[in-house]
Amino acid sequence: MKACSLLAVTVAWVFWAGLLPVQAQRQIRVTQRREIAGGTVRAVGPGRITLADAQGNTVICRVGTNARQGLALTGAVIAFESKVHVSGRIRVQELKPGMVVSLQAVLSSSGSPRGEVARLRWKPKLTPGVKRLEQVAGTRFYHYEITAVVVRLSGRSLTLRVPRNPWFRKRLLKFRLGRSAYVELEANDLARVRPGDRVVRASLLHFDTGDWVVESIRIQLAPQDEDSPSGRTRTEDRYARYSDAPARPRDVRSAHFLLHTDISQRQAHILLDKLETMYGLLVKYFGRRPRQPIRCFVVRQLSQWPADAFPPEARLKIARGEGLTIHRRLGDQVQAVVYSCDKHSVVQHEAVHAFCALAFGSTGPTWYAEGIAELGSYWKPNQRAVDVPPIVITYLKTSRPKTLAEIVAPGQITGDSWQAYAWRWALCHLLMNNPNYAPRFRALGIGLMSGRRGVSFQSVYGPVARQIAFEYDFFVRHVDNGFRADLAAWDWKTRFRPLRSGSRRTVTVKAQAGWQATGVLVQAGQTYRYQAAGTWRIDALEPLDADGRPDGAGRLVGVLFDQYRLSEPFELGREGTWTAPASGQLFVRCRDSWTALGDNSGQVVLTIRRE
Repeated sequence: MKACSLLAVTVAWVFWAGLLPVQAQRQIRVTQRREIAGGTVRAVGPGRITLADAQGNTVICRVGTNARQGLALTGAVIAFESKVHVSGRIRVQELKPGMVVSLQAVLSSSGSPRGEVARLRWKPKLTPGVKRLEQVAGTRFYHYEITAVVVRLSGRSLTLRVPRNPWFRKRLLKFRLGRSAYVELEANDLARVRPGDRVVRASLLHFDTGDWVVESIRIQLAPQDEDSPSGRTRTEDRYARYSDAPARPRDVRSAHFLLHTDISQRQAHILLDKLETMYGLLVKYFGRRPRQPIRCFVVRQLSQWPADAFPPEARLKIARGEGLTIHRRLGDQVQAVVYSCDKHSVVQHEAVHAFCALAFGSTGPTWYAEGIAELGSYWKPNQRAVDVPPIVITYLKTSRPKTLAEIVAPGQITGDSWQAYAWRWALCHLLMNNPNYAPRFRALGIGLMSGRRGVSFQSVYGPVARQIAFEYDFFVRHVDNGFRADLAAWDWKTRFRPLRSGSRRTVTVKAQAGWQATGVLVQAGQTYRYQAAGTWRIDALEPLDADGRPDGAGRLVGVLFDQYRLSEPFELGREGTWTAPASGQLFVRCRDSWTALGDNSGQVVLTIRRE
């Protein structure tokens, strides 16, 4: 191991030490390095990637996306950023308005293109410009290198907006794309990576926490079929045409938000895009919307604003890098104004408070108000997996768990601590995404914010308090980016019975689910014979039977549930006999990381017979 690597990790750990519990504060060391060349991407999720080497051996790796945000290891957070380089070809249909692309074309002095464009280039931070190259012999046409903003793509017609230049007056140029035209892509994140893409080379680090981490990786995208789904286009890419230069205080508007801000034009439009997305998700979830736009003061530099621009308490919050929502009610009229620093997640959090106050008249008790606001700051369209800052994950998994009674206790105050917010987020995320509790959670929230009499956490969830406590504890112990609370939901409905001698029970076990009920109440010391027919997948590659891979991934495993306690998991496999070490309800699942269930598919049919 290189000395510089150990030093970097040690310094990074000191950076985060003040935010973590005492028991988590220790030096983190690199114990091993590993190189992979000519491998394959097996799976991709928030902050994680599963790689297979040339021999088919797999390794699940964490990916650091932002050194300041940190990288969550098992029981620790370090300031670490993985070096990612992704290249390949994508279809021209991937281009979206606002993206900046580069191409070479032949144009006349009036800006009329000749011929078709066969190749375009896209990578982050391209700067629009027009460069004249050599003249086409015997003509008035010239070769140009053009970097411009995508305005519209219709069929094979691509319209670009070019900056002012000395060569032609037109600002909008329309190009004809060849039938086999493509976009050559370079990226520094995993947003477009899919299972099956080729790993050119990867350098991995193994820490003494037991985690593998990507130090650097180069990925070549696999060719896309015409019918393959479009890759994701980041919000940042769509607003590349706007300036990131510092700006003076001004108003920037969207359909449902009014920003009073001094952040750059580009950041303002990116933020409004996120806010509008969040607004749409809130309207869809609650079925109600505010009657007026949401006003937000978003401040980059306090010195640019008049001393009386904000209330004293708001100015203090902004100076601390935080936010505040002030809402007042006068009769039937409700006013709500957001005051925030320029961190997007803080603005989104406060905007949820404003939305709820304007739509329902209040934000409800503190545990719900802050929990739902934290959810809103993390919400992404069509994503049910956990995707939160690593420091939140590490804090939850290394601290003494808060009980439900502690989290929902009355008398709490807003703005108390980010640690308190983390527990409220965890409870609200579970209740919103777990199908056992989600329908009642929506009704509970509306009742709390509307001030309905008799509505409380206890009145709604009291009858299932033990079940929620069990699933909440399970969630906190296993939570990490990529965890799906909906797939890990517990089956409380299946009835369990002992098997009579010679009798059998047949159940279907899905790969894309957590522990699943067999309906068999096993008895200590009794032997059972089992057989699992069929195949499933734990990634996008080869199907597996219930024996799984040689390393145990994809194998059928079991656990016993008794009096809201779980035994240690035990291995089963495709077929064999098993003697119950204790009595209890038998649950089974396909062994896979709890953060990687989302891409699993297939099922096996399990038959259990009492010997």
